[in-house]
Amino acid sequence: MAGITDSVLEDIKSRIDLAELISSYGIAVKHAGSSIKACCPFHNEKTPSFNINTNKGFYHCFGCGESGDAIKFVMKYEGLDFVGAVKKLAEQCGVKIEEKSDPEAFRRKRLLALMAELAQFYHRCLAKMREAQIARDYLAKRDLGEAVQNEFLIGYAPNGVAPILKWAEKYGYTVDELEAAGVIKGPSRPGDSGYHRFGGRLVFSINDKQGRVVAFSARQLVEKKNSGKYVNSPETIIFKKSNVLFGFDRAAANIAKAPHREAIICEGQIDTIRLHICGFPVAVASQGTSFTDEHAKMLKRVADAALLVFDDDAAGHKATIRTAAMLLGAEIPVRVVSLPDGDDPDSFLRKKGADAFRKLMENAESAIAFQCRVEQAKEHNAKSIDAVARISKAVLATVNSCPSAILRSSMLSEASRLLGLPYAALAEELGKIKQSPAPAVHHEDANTDEDQSDAPERAFADDTFLPGDDAGESAPPPKLEMALMEFLLSNEHDKTLDAMVGEFLPKKAISHDFTWRFIETWRTDVVDGSDAMSAFAQSLPASERGWFDAILVSIGRMNADGRTATDIMQEFVRNLWVDFFVRCRGQLPIAGDAQADMERLRISFVLKRLKLARWHEVKDIVRQQIMKG
Repeated sequence: MAGITDSVLEDIKSRIDLAELISSYGIAVKHAGSSIKACCPFHNEKTPSFNINTNKGFYHCFGCGESGDAIKFVMKYEGLDFVGAVKKLAEQCGVKIEEKSDPEAFRRKRLLALMAELAQFYHRCLAKMREAQIARDYLAKRDLGEAVQNEFLIGYAPNGVAPILKWAEKYGYTVDELEAAGVIKGPSRPGDSGYHRFGGRLVFSINDKQGRVVAFSARQLVEKKNSGKYVNSPETIIFKKSNVLFGFDRAAANIAKAPHREAIICEGQIDTIRLHICGFPVAVASQGTSFTDEHAKMLKRVADAALLVFDDDAAGHKATIRTAAMLLGAEIPVRVVSLPDGDDPDSFLRKKGADAFRKLMENAESAIAFQCRVEQAKEHNAKSIDAVARISKAVLATVNSCPSAILRSSMLSEASRLLGLPYAALAEELGKIKQSPAPAVHHEDANTDEDQSDAPERAFADDTFLPGDDAGESAPPPKLEMALMEFLLSNEHDKTLDAMVGEFLPKKAISHDFTWRFIETWRTDVVDGSDAMSAFAQSLPASERGWFDAILVSIGRMNADGRTATDIMQEFVRNLWVDFFVRCRGQLPIAGDAQADMERLRISFVLKRLKLARWHEVKDIVRQQIMKG
């Protein structure tokens, strides 16, 4: 973002006392000699292992490994992105961030102010307007008293467009701004004054991650056949449905410090509010749209697990399975609470109380157990061959959404037990639905140029990895790619190597996702001189951190034989493309397919040329392949 320069970041950090910042979130900070400690807010502990270094502006937990600076702390604790955390801290410590290059900044600022004041106006209407009595009666029936109305800024939108236009005139907002905020629908013809989108409805204020009102959701109070039960704000320059979860601004910090860091996800505003006021302040709901990948990423910043509580009907079951797949895609384990007797969280908690809900949470079933039960219930005879095929296919689609090999293996074991099918059979079927179901292949030993005796590939030729192997993301990068990463890390900020990587190693030449992410991070460091690699390392899950640590241990050895860095990189380029062509050949159909046989012959010829060629010829071969796309 324009305005967030290195000097701005340093200014913010220099003004922030990290210990004071952390204690401002209600975390007890203790001075022990020259050190400052606290119980870690990111995992459950009784003995303080969270160390704060105010001089360096850095924290580290020796229990769970979390570490970072003031910006990282706010991002993690509040679930904000980098820009949001920087803006929040800048406002707190009086650092001004210039946004002159953003032509929409002024409009956003105006709309945010409009929405904040309009939310207060709707709230006053609920409390004082005679016509709002129907809304007050409804809230009383739902046992949502004045304190709750104040806390969650619930309001009532008066009927007709005239009250809103009068309010806007009084507070200095234009009709165009009301329309841009999605509050009114402008005139469609001469003499038409437009209409008030939320008129005559109960209004819930929808906040973004920073707690700013960005939208409204309005509930019908008098049933109308041609009008929906809920009307939600359209998307605007300050409101994107995929980036907003109702209640997240309140729940994020509570999720981050909760045991097991588990979020509760439900379907509506009233359900979320009820959960919060009944002692479950980790609840959120999607806003006017299905749960999305962006929502899952938001939760991933603060949550390690999720509990789904949706309606116990066909639509609710479908939404539960779909949402579970999204969360599993972000490597967030999922449990499901099934409420009895057609209840939703609001009605259940009002009738049976928080303790009864806690018992349901304790007995929540896994996403796979839930889906197996739901899919089996759809079938007339769940044990018939065709039913088993349908059920297993649906369950495996959910398993396949998860990139974590450990979670996938656990879910397969559970599905095997619940469906009465062999684990090996399910694993085989899972392999078939992966995007690149190619078998693993190995390098050829034939036709190897004797002059390549020092080539990096020599030690690693038996370890080719193919995306789509049964090992999946649990397998480490192949040894050749591990060696490449060791070499790059030992040659930080080398612009010559960066130019070679950029020109000759596109993504398709790299077989493992971890390697590609590492390369992108390394190149970022080269370009702007930052320390992106440090943040990359801190963000890794345990399995990938082990690979990174192995790279750290080995850096520097590649130049020990006296060759130049350029010479070594040339050999990496050659051998990574050898790997690429070997993989391509391994993915071809078996012999007997004439077209495949011709392609196999062509690839073998290219491989032989590539292995024997000098560097200028290697460059030509690689460039030709890159141009093919």
